[in-house]
Amino acid sequence: MSTGILKGMKNKRVFNVLADNTAQLHNELWLNNGMGSAVWSNCHGSAFYDTPSHHTLSFYLKGGQSTQRLMNSGNVHGGENKLCLMPQGHRSEWAFSTPFRFFHFYFEQEHLQDFAAQVFDKEGRHIELKEKTYVDDKFVNQLIRETILKLDWNEATDKLMISHSQQLLLLHLIRQHCHNAPQTVISSGGLSTINQRRVQDYIQANLSTAFTIGDLAALTHLSDFHFARMFKVSFGCSPHQYVLSQRVDLARQLLSSGDMTLANIALACGFSSQQHLSQQFKHRIGVSPALFRREFRNGAQS
Repeated sequence: MSTGILKGMKNKRVFNVLADNTAQLHNELWLNNGMGSAVWSNCHGSAFYDTPSHHTLSFYLKGGQSTQRLMNSGNVHGGENKLCLMPQGHRSEWAFSTPFRFFHFYFEQEHLQDFAAQVFDKEGRHIELKEKTYVDDKFVNQLIRETILKLDWNEATDKLMISHSQQLLLLHLIRQHCHNAPQTVISSGGLSTINQRRVQDYIQANLSTAFTIGDLAALTHLSDFHFARMFKVSFGCSPHQYVLSQRVDLARQLLSSGDMTLANIALACGFSSQQHLSQQFKHRIGVSPALFRREFRNGAQS
């Protein structure tokens, strides 16, 4: 998707209302599939959303008990772990007086429709996102807190997992929070042998660069969602975990065969920094890259 389209998505009304309001933006990510995520905080004032042309999922991370949605039938109050769904074209007014922190996921009707066609093999034009205000949803809670917020949004490899998490959010929203939604996912096995090799070769050739789930899925002519499911059947892990393991393996080879600096090894292996290399290497190998190199050299000399 072009940069212009991405900027257009980013500048749509919900994001802009907050950016022009008293809200503070802590993190944001716009992937080239056109969907966006953001973490905000706010403490006082009000907000009015007037028929935005995209959908918004809002999840309260901390506080929010004094946050209200102003409604004709009576005001309703928020709170930690509460979910709101604001469909395109809706109108809502909100007031808040104490600090709270929240996560937003921005997506369009086209994303729901395309996803339904790819995953359920059903026409998606009649699917409608339900409007929800301050409801509980354990799946959304766990996915946001335990996966999305624990990833490094600036790290290329972690963006693979964020993209997959977006697909899981869409699947859950269609199943649980949409009108006229299909329920049965198309069954699928693993990738063919040819596609497995094609994907492995691409990953090995591009470990030093950034790529997305969409780039890998395009090699197999599958949707992002089906590719991720079939990849896990074939390799026993997600694309995100597989790419991380291959990058760590390459780092281990470079540490064993030369005198490259850790910073240059991190760059050659596609890590965003030496710190990120060290974190992932220690998590998978059990020791830091520096200690691994030292122990390897001592072993080779004995």
